[in-house]
Amino acid sequence: MLGTVSVTNIAAMAFTAVVTVLIPIAAFIILNKKVKCKQTCLLVGVGTFIVCALILESIVNYAVSRFLGETLRENIWVYALYGGLAAGLFEETGRYISMKLFMKKDLTKQNALMYGIGYGGAEAVIVGTMTYVSNIAVSVLINIGQFEPMLAELDKATKAQVIEQYSALWNLPAYEFLLAGLERASAFVLQLCFTYIIYRAVKNKKPAFYVLSVFMHFAVDAGTVLLLKKAMLVSVAVELILVAVTAVLATVIYKQYKAEKEEVPENREPLTTQ
Repeated sequence: MLGTVSVTNIAAMAFTAVVTVLIPIAAFIILNKKVKCKQTCLLVGVGTFIVCALILESIVNYAVSRFLGETLRENIWVYALYGGLAAGLFEETGRYISMKLFMKKDLTKQNALMYGIGYGGAEAVIVGTMTYVSNIAVSVLINIGQFEPMLAELDKATKAQVIEQYSALWNLPAYEFLLAGLERASAFVLQLCFTYIIYRAVKNKKPAFYVLSVFMHFAVDAGTVLLLKKAMLVSVAVELILVAVTAVLATVIYKQYKAEKEEVPENREPLTTQ
């Protein structure tokens, strides 16, 4: 049976939807104001996320789920390790290739950050904002009694599956939806960190940085799932661990970024602080 989605849950979803779109916008404005960088690098980042994470990774994930079937759904170790490895390989390889192909003449640390804002921003808006806008729309339809009639044409099993899919909207407490906003913020910062590591791999011609980025991406994604499903930690504890890991990595990356001597690209003006 359908429940009623509380006003606090809808408000929490709306807050998360707004936050996840404001974070990349704010990051873009701040970076664009503080340093001289190419805005087209942001579009390269957006395109890379859409092609590699949304399209190619999704196609492979679908094929693997069809092949592994019950093993992937029921064995949390297989699910976590495969999911983390797929995300790490597709996203970091996509970053590496797109930087080599489309940023050859513009490979500076500032442009790498602009690329990262595009990549992480696309993920934040598509995975975060659009998901929660959709959830809010469904919540409103449920509360005004218009959602169940939309399921009338479905068979009993499919209808039950759809209701189960959306049951979190009325079953979860509001703070869970607020935590999702915190998770999206952490994910955005992590995408900036991974982007900088890949930038160093391309610029310094050091494949070890690429391997490091893949491993770290894998560890974060797989570790998050295992902490939730295997260690049975509450979501608040998992999010706090994720925030702590993100803060440590971001601190290290920031120090590396500040310590790096900026090279002026050929035929371009020096990138200077305004």
